[in-house]
Amino acid sequence: MKNCIDIKNPNECCGCAACLNICPKDAIVMIENEVGFIYPKVQEELCVNCGMCKSVCVFNKKGIGENKEPKVFAGVINDRETLKKSSSGGAFSAIANVILQEGGVVFGAAWEKDFSLSHIAAHSGEELEKLRGSKYVQSAIGTSFREAKTLLDAGKLVCYSGTPCQISGLKSYLGKDYENLLTVDIICHGVPSLKMLKDDLTFVSGKEIDELTDVKFRDKCYGWGTKGSITTKNKRIKYNAGTSPYYFYFLKGEVYRESCYNCRFPSEKRQGDITLGDYWGIKTELLKKLGDIDPDLGVSCVLVNTEKGEKWLDTAKEVLSLTVSNRKSVEKRNGQLIKHSTPLPEHQSLLEGYKTNGFSSFKAGYKKHTKDHIIRGIKNLIPSKIKRKINDFLSRS
Repeated sequence: MKNCIDIKNPNECCGCAACLNICPKDAIVMIENEVGFIYPKVQEELCVNCGMCKSVCVFNKKGIGENKEPKVFAGVINDRETLKKSSSGGAFSAIANVILQEGGVVFGAAWEKDFSLSHIAAHSGEELEKLRGSKYVQSAIGTSFREAKTLLDAGKLVCYSGTPCQISGLKSYLGKDYENLLTVDIICHGVPSLKMLKDDLTFVSGKEIDELTDVKFRDKCYGWGTKGSITTKNKRIKYNAGTSPYYFYFLKGEVYRESCYNCRFPSEKRQGDITLGDYWGIKTELLKKLGDIDPDLGVSCVLVNTEKGEKWLDTAKEVLSLTVSNRKSVEKRNGQLIKHSTPLPEHQSLLEGYKTNGFSSFKAGYKKHTKDHIIRGIKNLIPSKIKRKINDFLSRS
């Protein structure tokens, strides 16, 4: 009987690549399925049946964090230029910069030249730029877990950021706690595939991937929100749910990998030492406590889950404006903190259509949502300050 990982049900693999990293014979590769989601494949001629890949699989384990009830903050980085480049309030940059200043290394997701997304190690502020900003697609872990372990074993300070399942995969692979490791997870809704994204980028831009120079899912030139841009050599193109089938279906939660609808990680006991996200729906009273900030440039919610996380947040306080909040306040607009996404009616038909007809099935479905696009367009015309006043009024009534 083979003692190696064998994924029978796609909703029982998150693609974290812990199995690939632990394999002593490099017998595991990550392979795309028909719609672009990655899964481990064992090369039987190399496998020695050691069972290590099965032992680290996060879906074979309990799957939730063991951390305590978090301390919760609203936060905004003090450096305005960094804030403009950040998706929300720049809390990640504040923490990551402290790690670099202490001689550490920061791991996170970065675009490759062909707009694939991979986890890389940043050793400098210049390299950290690549990790900044939201990327609404699954990143390839590659062998970054091994790279992180090598650095940790050498006594190097390491900050590893990722989705909760990626952080869980890292911890499972490492097999022990490292005092010199800081883990940062994000509030995650779910991940579509890179194949879907690349199809969408060429559709929205009208260009081939190699003609694109930048992609931002969240571009602060349009304010704090879910409006991004695609940049070519000659122009910047709006990239949001009103222009992109991919973005639209991402926000609806229709095109995530199957494991996202079976996610084991939404819990008040988080995977990372620190959890970061957008403080959507933040109330005016809380904004005032942050001092002289521009809320239209974004605010982070920061959940501190461990003493180690608290230590590093304290170190970052010189460059980060913080005020105390609570988990219930954050959860109101970040439901994925406590529950996983649910597949909606179009999910299966979209994926089946994509298998058969490719991206044209997304375009056809997208056109049927004219009413949604009109409503979203009208909402986008309302200034952010007015929206906050409306939300504050509704929350009190």
